[in-house]
Amino acid sequence: MTTSTKKPSPAKRLALYRQRAEKIGMRRVEVAVPAPDVAIIRNFARAFREGGVGAERLRRQGELIDHPPLARNSAELYEMLRAGIGEGVDLELPIRRFEEPRHTGF
Repeated sequence: MTTSTKKPSPAKRLALYRQRAEKIGMRRVEVAVPAPDVAIIRNFARAFREGGVGAERLRRQGELIDHPPLARNSAELYEMLRAGIGEGVDLELPIRRFEEPRHTGF
């Protein structure tokens, strides 16, 4: 007596894979990026899958890109720059207009 085991179709295998991944909190995504950036995106995905310090660092960088920090005074700006916050993020500085000095009468 022979028992033949039938392999599931590719669509069924993919569905099972997605169900297993979803149970552990993973989600499959597909993105289109320029060819030179494929390796970078794969490294990001690996870091997120593995978790840990690398994933946390990437999440913080993503937050900084979405919501750049604002310094209310020069001391806060100095501390942000010393801490390396926003490294690699372009600063948007307002153009300062020139004002004539005030005459004080001295």
